[in-house]
Order: sequence, then structure tokens, then C-alpha cells
Amino acid sequence: MKKVLYILSFFLVLTSCNDALEIVQDGEINDANVAFQSVDDMQKFLNGSVYPAVNPTNEIFFTSLFTDEVGFGPSSVSTSDILTHRFVLNSTTSQVSGIWVSNYNIINKVNILLKGSSLIDYNSLSPANKALYTGILVNARAVRAYAYITLEAYFSPNMKDPNALGVMLSTEPADIFTTKLPRVKNSEVFALIDADLQYALTNFNSSVVSTGVSAQHYFDKKASINAIAARYYNYRGDNTNAKLNADAAINTSGLALTPGTGTSYSTMWADTARGEILWSLYRPNSATGSWSNIAGLWTTNSTDLNGSVNYDMGRKLFSLINNQISSAGDVRRDVFVDASSIFDGFYPNGANAREDDVIVINKYPGKTAPLASATMQLRNDIKMFRLSEMYFILAEVAANQGNFVAAADNINKVRKARSKNGAAALPVYTGAQQAYADILLERRRELCFEGHRYLDLKRMGVAAGVGVDRDVYDDDNKTLPLTLPASDYRFTLPIPLDEINANPNIQQNTGY
Repeated sequence: MKKVLYILSFFLVLTSCNDALEIVQDGEINDANVAFQSVDDMQKFLNGSVYPAVNPTNEIFFTSLFTDEVGFGPSSVSTSDILTHRFVLNSTTSQVSGIWVSNYNIINKVNILLKGSSLIDYNSLSPANKALYTGILVNARAVRAYAYITLEAYFSPNMKDPNALGVMLSTEPADIFTTKLPRVKNSEVFALIDADLQYALTNFNSSVVSTGVSAQHYFDKKASINAIAARYYNYRGDNTNAKLNADAAINTSGLALTPGTGTSYSTMWADTARGEILWSLYRPNSATGSWSNIAGLWTTNSTDLNGSVNYDMGRKLFSLINNQISSAGDVRRDVFVDASSIFDGFYPNGANAREDDVIVINKYPGKTAPLASATMQLRNDIKMFRLSEMYFILAEVAANQGNFVAAADNINKVRKARSKNGAAALPVYTGAQQAYADILLERRRELCFEGHRYLDLKRMGVAAGVGVDRDVYDDDNKTLPLTLPASDYRFTLPIPLDEINANPNIQQNTGY
């Protein structure tokens, strides 16, 4: 599996490999007067530097490895990843550093863009360029908000407490020699996120800011920003604003839940149809650029039995997807599990189930001809926000408010959409714990391998009485713990050791 080397401190990201996509060379980026002379320069920087920095694969892989989404496949895996899978989590864990560095990389690039934009005389621009100027800032600030939301969710011990310790707050381009920021209260980070989202929602316009091969994809609707806001306010426990933005994302997007009847759901994952996607990261058929092959997180060559599978689907997750949600079955069973998988007659009762069964993850099946060459079999667009998550947010808000009928109805909307005949029994919740547990169950099915499970358990696990829940066959050592309660300190990530060593002002999280 391809390994990524991370730079010592986030302040060094200006010299990372992403700078190959900058509109100026290293020596010029600090001279904003040279870098930003026109709206065209802003647009090039957004598309050539900011958007390519958005890459949640560290979050996706860490979540799948640390929780209950994967088991060891027949091919080899690294020692460090084995330790992460066995709940060994510390400040040197590579994915932790990746989450920290990659999101501060986004933030720093946005800060550079915002600083550069102030050098351009807005009043002298044509009406079209004024709209484009504003559209670029809308996109940039929405992306910065997304990065801060991600950092807060993983590194703050409690996003629902405004006085809890948050992350570092940076609104200026980082100086690699002098910038050593402390962590601040959540409330201070929230103020910037709120301001960024409010600006983006208020000033959104129809300007097309994406040009050429950009990581921006399906970010063409205000509903995409509503979706970011809905997730943010849900994480914060702000039921009013979470519901308002989730409703707006659903009702103004012009999209509908992708049905399980026919082939619509599979084509959405194969990138041949948009389906219910509110925002995804475009990963084109190109040998150039720093585009990630997302299926390569779990397999080596292809998403079938012969692809040298490093990690396959966790057995309990497979059981959930394999269970019938209607008499016709669940479309996710066919889409998320490759047909070449071996499990019948082995799992769960075979004499050598761990050695003989391979449940191949196929949620990202790779781009197919004519979209991709043979070398793109592991590449798919990364689905950042979909309508199903918005219905889950509405269900969670309703459960928070004690409206269990509404919670059940929103969960059932997704289940009916994923049923092969469009039918599913309406669940009945008699209390909060039952509602939260069922919401977690459906999120576990629908959002697997999209980077949600870790934060879902952190947010709802205690109230639901649910933690990491593995099968004994998910590891080749059957004596290891299969569960981890959501109250465990490891549901807040440690500040990476490289940041601790480079920044004397930073404070480590409890337990590390």
C-alpha cells in the first residue's frame, strides 16, 4: 500500500508536493503583489492550489481501520496499521498526523488566497468579474469552514461545549519561522466557522469558478454549503440550525435520494451519474496531478478477489448489509461487496472462516472505460456530502428533541430508497437510546468507508449504548478486544508529536 510521508509541522506545508500546482513558484508565493494581480489569478489559485489540497482520505482510512469497518484481508498490511486496528493510538499514528496537516494545509492556502484578494480593487472590476471575485471567496471560505469543522470534530474533546479546548486558530498565512499558535476554546473557532458559513450562504452566486482539472465537483449549488453547515451544527448540538440547513440542502438541491431499484445507486458510485451527491471531489482519468486512488486504501490492484486485498469488509458490517431490509433485499449488498467475494459456506461458521473468506470492498469500483484507463481501476470521485446524510441529521435532531416518530420517518426514507423494491418497514422507537442506536446502525450501513463511523460513535455512542463492535474474524489474533466503548479517551485524537515538538505553545489532549 502506498505510504505518505508527513512534514514535521503544518507550518511547513508551503513546501509540500502540492506546491507543484501553485500558480507561482516557492520564491514568489510570499510576494502577494506578484501572485495576485487579477481575479484570474485568484481563480487559478483556488483551482490549482486550494481545491487539490482537499483530500479526506486520511480521515476515511483511519476511521475504517480503527473502528469496525474492516478486517485483515489475505495480502500483507503494515505493522503500524495493524497497531491502529488493534486500538493502539498515539501522537505518532500516521493518519492522525495526516488529518492534522492536510486540514491546516487547506486553511493556510485559503488564508493566502483571502490575503491576496485584498490587493485587488473590487470597485474597478466589471460586473462579471465582481460576481466571480465573490464566488471565489464563497468557495474558499466554505472550504476553510469545512477544514476547521473536521479538525474540531477529531481533536476537540467535546464540540458541544463552547468552552472546551479546540484547535489552533489561524486567519493569516503561516510564517514557518515564527508562527507557533496555541489551541483556543471551541467558541473562538466556532466564531470563524460561523462567519465563513454565513458569508458563503449569504453571497453564493451562480458564477462558475471551476476551471480545468479541479478538485471542485458538484459544488455548484448553495445546497452544498447548507450541507456543510448542517453537519457542523449537528456536531455542535445546535438542533435548530442543523435542521434548518439539512432541510435547505434537501429542498433546494433539486436532487432526490438515489433509488435502490434499477442501477442508479451503482452508477452513482461508479461516477457515471450524479445521483444524490451534493459535493464530491473530482478525481479524473489523468496520470498527472496529486489525485488519490481511494480504493487503494484497502486493496492493491483492483476491487475484486484477485486484486491483492489488504483489508476486506468487517464481518458484522457485512452482516448488517447482507440482512434483508425488504423482501427484495438491500441494494447496498450488491454495490458495496464485490461479486467475487468468498463467504458462503465459510463465514461465520466455517472451520477456517478467517483464512478462507474474503469480503471484498467494492464501494469505490474504479472508473471504467471510456472514463478511465486500466491504471485508474482504483480511482473514484470522493463523495463528500450526500442527501442520505441530511436525512440522518434530521433523524438525529428529532431524536434529540424527543420526536421519535419524525426520527423513525427520516431513517425509513433512506431504507426505502435502498430497498430493491422501494419498501421497508417503518421502525418504532420508544425511547432515546433505541432511536440513537438505530440511527447509528443505518449510518453504519449507508456511510461506511466514507469517514463517518469514528465521529458517529464519538457523538452518539454513549447515548446509544454502542461502541466499536467487531467480529472475532476481523483480526488474525482472536484473543484481542472486539469492542471499545465510545466513552474511551481515544475517541479524541492526540495532537501529533511533530506538532508538539515544533510548537511549544500547543497542548496535548488528555490520555496521551
